[in-house]
Amino acid sequence: MKLYPIHSLGIEAYCSDLVVDPDEHQKVYFMSVAGYEATVKGIMANVLEHYGISIEIEGMEYYLTRADFRYKTLMKKLPSGLAHGVLFPKLALTKSDEDNPDRFFVMTNKREELLPLFFRHLDERTEIPLHPSWDKWLWKTFEEQQDWMLEGKRLVGSYDGYLLEFNQKKLHDLVSEAIRDRVPDVTGCMEWKGGTFNGELDFD
Repeated sequence: MKLYPIHSLGIEAYCSDLVVDPDEHQKVYFMSVAGYEATVKGIMANVLEHYGISIEIEGMEYYLTRADFRYKTLMKKLPSGLAHGVLFPKLALTKSDEDNPDRFFVMTNKREELLPLFFRHLDERTEIPLHPSWDKWLWKTFEEQQDWMLEGKRLVGSYDGYLLEFNQKKLHDLVSEAIRDRVPDVTGCMEWKGGTFNGELDFD
């Protein structure tokens, strides 16, 4: 794990993970920092208060600020006496108190967790009946819609983050259309697999 010094108003900590917006590379989507407890708290507080945060990564200097969503912060004391803190959008919580229920955030450092996390968030935020086997089709659908998916820029570490915002009616129409057109990735879960036509169960 490579650590990068991160500075704000004369204090310094060390950044192990950083995901920012893909356009300006300034708005923090996810950040993990370690150091003395006071400095870790100071860095995270300064992000939240729009104070100057800077970090140099591979010869490039970045100036960081908060995005337009609310954040959750977590702090843990390490056996060494130092502290580790993380800052991420409350939109990443399945029970989010954000005003817009059609917006959520998915972050993970394990690729195999991405689709299950995405589906769980989406299923919680809509009354549209969805099936877990649709996760790949739904992900592709989000990618194809304008402004439904914004992939964060990973600057440090191994985490990826995606900011997602969808239109309920449009999603309903897309699902209905896929069922009507018998798209295999959607209608496959509707095929009868419980038995044969002679009334005998088929476990093959």
